[in-house]
Amino acid sequence: MNGFYVERQPLHVQARVYDEFERNAREAKDDLRAAFDRDRNTLGNDEYGAQLAKFMPEIERAIFDALKAHIEELDRVASGLNVSARNYEGADQPSARRG
Repeated sequence: MNGFYVERQPLHVQARVYDEFERNAREAKDDLRAAFDRDRNTLGNDEYGAQLAKFMPEIERAIFDALKAHIEELDRVASGLNVSARNYEGADQPSARRG
């Protein structure tokens, strides 16, 4: 045997795992967004609440930007695993691609 052999099915399985991670992260982001929307005006009327209210838009933006990047990376990993599996499948069946 020359080269190496790759089990493609585990790549597809792991892609589905990352798809599930992505789905869970999206749900968590949506739940967190709902919590921020619901509780945004409950910071209190004291000095601490007023100070926190000044920074909340920036804090929220940073949190949701990080979550967006995380979700996009999970999608890239899942897509990359599927692409790799398809590439190995194609390499194992070169005559089928040439028609």
